[in-house]
Amino acid sequence: MVGFELAVRLQRSRFAEVVLAAALAAVACLVGAQYQPHGWDGDPRAYALTLLIFLPLALRRRIPVVVWLVSCLALAGYLLAGFDQVNVNFWGPLLALYSVASVRTPRQTAWCWAFTVPVLYWCATRAGGMSPEAATLESVLFPTMAWSFGTVGLKLTERNRQLDLLTAQLREEQQQRAATAVARERVRIARELHDVVAHHISVVSIQAGLGSYVFDTDPPTARLALDTIGKTSREALQELRRLLVLLRVDTGAPGYDTGGWDPAPSLADLPRLVDRMHSTGLDVTLEQTGAEAMAALAPGLQLCAYRVVQEALTNALKHAWSARTNVYAHCERDELTIRVTTDKDHSDSAAKSVGTGLGIGTMRERAALYGGTLQAGPRPGGGFEVALRLPNTSGPHGEKDPGGWGT
Repeated sequence: MVGFELAVRLQRSRFAEVVLAAALAAVACLVGAQYQPHGWDGDPRAYALTLLIFLPLALRRRIPVVVWLVSCLALAGYLLAGFDQVNVNFWGPLLALYSVASVRTPRQTAWCWAFTVPVLYWCATRAGGMSPEAATLESVLFPTMAWSFGTVGLKLTERNRQLDLLTAQLREEQQQRAATAVARERVRIARELHDVVAHHISVVSIQAGLGSYVFDTDPPTARLALDTIGKTSREALQELRRLLVLLRVDTGAPGYDTGGWDPAPSLADLPRLVDRMHSTGLDVTLEQTGAEAMAALAPGLQLCAYRVVQEALTNALKHAWSARTNVYAHCERDELTIRVTTDKDHSDSAAKSVGTGLGIGTMRERAALYGGTLQAGPRPGGGFEVALRLPNTSGPHGEKDPGGWGT
């Protein structure tokens, strides 16, 4: 489409140049026929030389120097043949000089100006009633003006070319930014899906194994395991559907409807998460301080902290099921601190997860996304700890959210 538009513009420009050259040649011939200057008398040479002065201007965009030279020589031949100035023919070399100056540097076109001045001076002296001083002024002033206007046109052309290059660069950068944004969004979706699937499937898997193991010997425990599987599965479906809604629908569009799905988890959902993990048999407790400051955090930052706690509890359930686990969440004005500790060391399993899985690595990516840090490893007194620190960059009203599923 762009190439077709450029071709149409170029064709229109060439057509305009042909029309201009033909119009100037016709006017010059009509003026000569009307006023019959000395030497014309219907002489076909006068018409032929006049046409030779103007008609080459149709090619002034493609071969400007050749057109200028032909026009100047034709005017000189017109004067040399003894024909008087018609007060129109001198415009041919001037327009050709302007065309040369608009595509060549002033230093390169200086010799064109120097050659045009004596030709126009000769032309001015052939016009009756003009003093040598006036002829000199006219022959120098007009070529200088044409040369100057052409130089201005050259600068404008160069500026437009630079603007075109800048526009192309900006378009390319915009495409690169769009591709980068798509890649980041894919990583974010993969991270979110990992957290949802890994946590809930791990709980379902462990509870299914427990229920199968005590199905005959302890029916109440087996029934509790089945209830936990049902609740966890429904919650997993709810979160997956929420992700699909966010992927398929523009959440900022007028009349956007979330379809009734719950918003993304936040720090306010930590008690429910801990209760669910406790129902699986994990001995876990929750301690929260700074509830007001937590509520003011950006939704994306709250989701980041929630997913870190969820992943840490999932690892504790898989690798240290019999350990006592504690979740500590504290929020100050400028920092959110999350610590998940167990009294049983499962560093070998954690290291394996870091090396081959996505668990702790995903948590570190989430923390880095919000300018925070995450440390995971054995505690000095025994056990294992996951420590998350996130700077509170949301401001007093929580208006800034650097990323994440905020709805």
